[in-house]
Amino acid sequence: MVSIYWNIRTWIALGAALLALGITLAVTPGFSNPGNLYALLQTFAVLALITCGLAMVMIAGEFDLSIAGVVPLAGLLTVKVGESAGIAVGILAALGVSAAVGVLNGWLTARFSVPSLAVTVGTLVATTGLGYAVTDGGVVTMTNYQFGLWLDNAIAGVLSPRTLIALALVGLAVFLMSRTWFGVTIRAVGSDQNRARFSGLPTNRAIIGVFVVSALFAGTAGSLQALSLAAGQPGTNLSLLLQAVTAVIIGGVALTGGKGRLSGVLCGALLLAITSNAMSYHGAATAAIQLVSGVILLAILLLDTPLDRLVKRSLERVSTAAEKEYHHAVA
Repeated sequence: MVSIYWNIRTWIALGAALLALGITLAVTPGFSNPGNLYALLQTFAVLALITCGLAMVMIAGEFDLSIAGVVPLAGLLTVKVGESAGIAVGILAALGVSAAVGVLNGWLTARFSVPSLAVTVGTLVATTGLGYAVTDGGVVTMTNYQFGLWLDNAIAGVLSPRTLIALALVGLAVFLMSRTWFGVTIRAVGSDQNRARFSGLPTNRAIIGVFVVSALFAGTAGSLQALSLAAGQPGTNLSLLLQAVTAVIIGGVALTGGKGRLSGVLCGALLLAITSNAMSYHGAATAAIQLVSGVILLAILLLDTPLDRLVKRSLERVSTAAEKEYHHAVA
């Protein structure tokens, strides 16, 4: 019954995304144009990448606020180092620093049992400060625009190398969570960390691992975005973090950890991407888009309450029926 509940949560997110798509196609004649679909997939791919990394952390029962600082930091490092030492070195530097932030988040959380919310607030502030120190508070630019142009070069009219890279990493995350012991361990840690530890599972390594994945996904997103723009600037990308959190919750990941599926999370990201794209197409302000995203989240959470009660009642009925059958068999 519990697995049925999470299946339903995934279907709710998918149904909401399909409903949004249907409404948008009906009221926006130009929505299905290749150029607009290209923009939609660009937005979705980045959000899906960030969301999958955050979802893995939340399934493990933790939280990662440092994403908002890692994305811009990775972008400006890619541009600044890439301008002087080459794009490949810039990307490696950005991913190396991102991974170091992930290791630090995971190690402090696992080794000293410090709440991850507090730890990642610290690393969010630290990465933001590091970004301002590296750039002296200004915008850094890159004279080589060619690689960025290649990243955004249209493939089949609606895709790009940047989109494909992000979606490939999303596919890797889905594989890790559904087909490997790493995914099993993450769920066990999120469900009951002490029981997982007493069972011999490498809980500390799992926690560090999910934070590293989250940071690397955020770093990759920031690096690709900066290369596309040939520019980077310090600061925090709180908007992207809030979108990712919203998508994760819409997708059905339990705030208490241990439960949730990346398929549902991806549906949540798709729903937000469609909504944002459609409203932007009609000239809506950013504030209006954020307001609608919040309303969508609240609506799905309201639907979740009766669903949760239904599952609990079904479990109670099944348990009662099994108990009666047992006593009848004994008698």
